Amino acid sequence: MTTHPAPADTTPADTHPADTGPAAFLRRRTGLVVPLLLLVTGIVLGAGTLTMDVPANVASPGPRMFPTVVAVACLVFAVLLGVDVLRRPEPERAAAPADGVAARAADAVTPLTPAAETAAGDTDPAVRIRSNHRALAGLVGTITAFIALLVPLGWLLSGALLFWGVARALGSRRTVFDIFLSIAISSTVQLAFSAGLGLNLPPGVLAGVL
Repeated sequence: MTTHPAPADTTPADTHPADTGPAAFLRRRTGLVVPLLLLVTGIVLGAGTLTMDVPANVASPGPRMFPTVVAVACLVFAVLLGVDVLRRPEPERAAAPADGVAARAADAVTPLTPAAETAAGDTDPAVRIRSNHRALAGLVGTITAFIALLVPLGWLLSGALLFWGVARALGSRRTVFDIFLSIAISSTVQLAFSAGLGLNLPPGVLAGVL
């Protein structure tokens, strides 16, 4: 009697059934934290601008113009970022970086499409998408330092520290270029407030110079 071997199981050993629950929805859309923060910032800044006491003899455009522009920009970017995160959620898994990748690119991963994930099987193990806790800690630390140093150092120096720290936290390694660019941005904001709006930002240690 002739026996026929059972057909080989072609189902990949490492399959991940789709999770459609609320936990999976939030896990793949952790980027909603950023538009949420922008939304809260825009609402709070807008409410503060509307309730601001402005003297009647203030020349146009007045102190409400700049915070209004910032509040509207925060709301617009919050909506745009929120829609983008909802339309393009984070992948469940990504291809692990190959050996020998440069140190600064070690965290970079390539999302796997369902077809590529099925074809890869166990020969190309995938990793879960992880948050960049180092960048998050750098951003939080930079903003905290900016708030604490704004009055004693003044806007020019603390603002430059803010822009430089954010650039470093987001991955920039051009130290000298970032320093000059941060000072240029903080100086531009200082001139916009003093010359354009007639408002004085905290001078801090540069009180006798500015």
